[in-house]
Amino acid sequence: MKKVLFILFLFLVFAGSANAQFSFGNIEITLTLKDGDRDPNEPVGDISPEDAPQTRSVISQLVYASLHNKVVTVDFRAAFPAVTVNVINDTTGETVYSELFINPASFSIDLSGKGTGDYMIEITSDEITLEGHFSL
Repeated sequence: MKKVLFILFLFLVFAGSANAQFSFGNIEITLTLKDGDRDPNEPVGDISPEDAPQTRSVISQLVYASLHNKVVTVDFRAAFPAVTVNVINDTTGETVYSELFINPASFSIDLSGKGTGDYMIEITSDEITLEGHFSL
């Protein structure tokens, strides 16, 4: 009887684990400041990058992006009056998606009609430009 219960328990644990992997299959797209926004090697005032204070706390992310089943979802944690979003095929340089959003909170981009490959998402506002890379 103990063997049957143990086998049943293992089956439930493994089945739940496999189901969780499929249900929560979101891939986070890491968004970083676009190159050229600020050169970190350039001295700021009288302080060089080597002499600058080191930040050791967690820096909150203003925008989050994730990919699930060829759908990119973008969530904003800060208010932006307007942002332009471009999705670019890294191989060809072709812009496959471009749209202006006014006061966005969250939106999704369906890329199911696009071919497999490497892509870049670029999110531009008056304050910052973020970019992230992902594969379909």
